Amino acid sequence: MHRYIAFAWDQDDLETHTLVEALDRRLLSADPGWQRVLRADGLHVYLFGRLSRAFQLYRLTPERGVVLGMLMAQDSTSEGAANAPLKEADTQRIWKSKGQHLVDRFWGRYVLLMKPDIGPGLIALRDPTGAIPCFAARFQEIDLVCSHIDDCDELELISPDINWHHLAAYLRFDNMITAHTGLRGVRQVQAGERIALNRGRIDAEYCWNPNEVYGARTIDDHQEAMRELRKVVQWSVVAWAGCYESILHELSGGLDSAVVLACLSRAHKSAKVLCENHYTEKVEGDERVFARQAAKAAGVKLVETPITFPDRTLEAMLDQTKVASPTLVSFVPATRLRREEIVKHHGIEAVFSGQGGDHFFQSIPTRQIAAEYFQRHGISKELFDVISDTSLFVRRSFWSVLGAVIASGLPGSSVDPYRILRISPLLSDAVRNDSYSKTIRHPWVDSAVDMPACKRRQVFDIIDTQNFYRTPDQAVDVVHPLISQPVIELCLQIPSYILTYGGRDRALIRDAFKGLVPAAIIDRRSKGATTGYFNNVLVQNAAFLREYLLGGLLAAQGLIDKDRTEAALSESALVRGATLIFPMLDAVRAEFWLRRWSDQSRRAAA
Repeated sequence: MHRYIAFAWDQDDLETHTLVEALDRRLLSADPGWQRVLRADGLHVYLFGRLSRAFQLYRLTPERGVVLGMLMAQDSTSEGAANAPLKEADTQRIWKSKGQHLVDRFWGRYVLLMKPDIGPGLIALRDPTGAIPCFAARFQEIDLVCSHIDDCDELELISPDINWHHLAAYLRFDNMITAHTGLRGVRQVQAGERIALNRGRIDAEYCWNPNEVYGARTIDDHQEAMRELRKVVQWSVVAWAGCYESILHELSGGLDSAVVLACLSRAHKSAKVLCENHYTEKVEGDERVFARQAAKAAGVKLVETPITFPDRTLEAMLDQTKVASPTLVSFVPATRLRREEIVKHHGIEAVFSGQGGDHFFQSIPTRQIAAEYFQRHGISKELFDVISDTSLFVRRSFWSVLGAVIASGLPGSSVDPYRILRISPLLSDAVRNDSYSKTIRHPWVDSAVDMPACKRRQVFDIIDTQNFYRTPDQAVDVVHPLISQPVIELCLQIPSYILTYGGRDRALIRDAFKGLVPAAIIDRRSKGATTGYFNNVLVQNAAFLREYLLGGLLAAQGLIDKDRTEAALSESALVRGATLIFPMLDAVRAEFWLRRWSDQSRRAAA
């Protein structure tokens, strides 16, 4: 696993320079895995982990900065797109554009760390998918940027000062992606965002914005959109596969993971692929019949791993790593040990998945699909065909969909994607206050008010895909090849009524890969679910949850209501309460995160 830290300071400040040199010696002696990859006046960059085909170091000469990660060329659709070299002309353009050239001409996963053109400080840019974490903070007179906040904690560069407002916002929306974190003084650099740090001041702007991508062009023809989608998805998957010799692919049995496998199996220069399917004893969590068909069609081996009932408390199932926000706290699944055995035995370098397909290919049934057609084309015969298709998809009457179409043309009709959020039944009255609603919002959504409602919701979903990268595996790379900039940009430019039609979700991607993915999966309408499994986990942990939450820091701080939480923790409520699963798990993650940092805070005070 790769980690990085960067220090920026005023080179003329001798006292601070001496401090940086002391930190340099301390970091490099702490673990032999750390290496200094840039030593320039006023800027040091350190990297933990060996370079590989999948993680490169690109230098901006002369000693102006580095790009860490993997770059692909935007203008290449060949299988050699991976690990695109940075020519001298590219490094100059990156420098002059403060990283904009990277976003415009390359894709992949990367973080840019470079010196400003004038004075001390540091410029950091995170790629539009947010695949590599990036946090900024200030220690005395040093501006610092890092990938993992626990490294800075070990060096005693940050203070465990809890940001209670962030905790409250998290309990309202667990998947929020925000610049603020659970620690005061620690800022997350957003995906596609560039920040300039200078003596503690942070200036930020987005170098990539989905609203601008959407407005650049529209692919309003089914056949053209289908050809483009198949080409770009295939290109993205194969480009990532070209970074590795061996891949373990998470084959759920659903459409999206089957599409990724079809692309992998047809690559001319692809890695060795092994598939794994996780299943529960419940019928709704067992998709092996579909996974077997996909594996057979691709000619690859499938390992079937049961999701066994955990013999640990929920707290013991959480990753112990200190992170900057409870949003980054991850449950360690019961299948982790089996996964580690497979990785070690087969020499696996990366784990692939089909994550992102639901978010990009229009899986959500909404009447706004027909409204988007009306907003683009007005009244026509084709409009009524789209209304009929949409009616079939959402299982609502023709007249109901027509009503939504008419309403979409009225002033103030913009649909806010955040309205889908439901307030956790555990929250106190103070946290239910609407003042937190602005805290959870993302600028990409707020800048997309003029987009059709379906595309604005797609922007909301693009932001959500960053959550898939919040829990990287310790032993191997985790790659979600559908969550790639070319795929995201193309889907933004294909209208929702082209992505889905005939009453089918993800109709375009289904037709694009017809004949390449088994027909049973192409035609499948249902999806697997593990709701029953997690419901049973909560019931088994009821006694632990009562003690952990009712006597915990969230309750003491007034973030969760004790009476409401106690009522929700009754056995009858847990047995029948599928809606309690995520609020309860969120509260456990937040309590766990809070105790990890609060223990340190109390020790520091003592």
